[in-house]
Amino acid sequence: MLQEHNPRTWIHHLFTWPVLLLLMQNCAAWASNDEFKARCVKLAVAAAVVVTFTDIATSENSSHTVESLKSLSGKTSDPHHNVYGLTHTEPIFSYEIKPRWLIGPAGRTCMVPDVSVKMGFSAMRIYLARELQDSCRKNIVRDHELQHVSAWKSHLRIGAKLLEEPLRLAFSQPRYYASTAQAQADLQPWVEGVLKPLHQRIMKSVTSAQRAIDSSISYTHVKNRLRNCPPSANGVL
Repeated sequence: MLQEHNPRTWIHHLFTWPVLLLLMQNCAAWASNDEFKARCVKLAVAAAVVVTFTDIATSENSSHTVESLKSLSGKTSDPHHNVYGLTHTEPIFSYEIKPRWLIGPAGRTCMVPDVSVKMGFSAMRIYLARELQDSCRKNIVRDHELQHVSAWKSHLRIGAKLLEEPLRLAFSQPRYYASTAQAQADLQPWVEGVLKPLHQRIMKSVTSAQRAIDSSISYTHVKNRLRNCPPSANGVL
């Protein structure tokens, strides 16, 4: 009876099952891959971005002479420029990162980072020249230096608030890798590639504000205020 069967029909049946099995395997792989991607998307939603600004008190130092402050300011090359006040700042911009990842079929890995950024200062100090003996002149110079302090603090405080949204957006989607080793190697470059230009933008805005405070118009305003002070006993300003 077997010899009477159509050979083509027999061949057709021989190849149907392997093809069907392959299709079933592919469908299972596709389903598994879709499930993996869906889990990775949920992973990204759970990722944490935290940015904090910590302020510190501003200290004051009146122990340095005009010449000493001039040296500290780095403006020693100008013989006609005296420094009666100076603001010293040590800003902090640090971050911690922790990976969240999932390992899928064949070791494929998806990853998003948890990012914690800390902004603030390790030092904030204004120097007033020792030669400033009367309160009128000392207060005017102090007011000018406190403008620098205010600019630093306000820009970093506002910068910290404005930083969260672009960071959340930058890490809102997972990245996919062939292995966890590749994911680990990309973690820091990925985060730094996002943070560095944002940090540079904040510092650029601070620099612009500091220059405006030390503009010729600002100095003229300070000089006009100083003229209204009583004559100085030591001839300063």
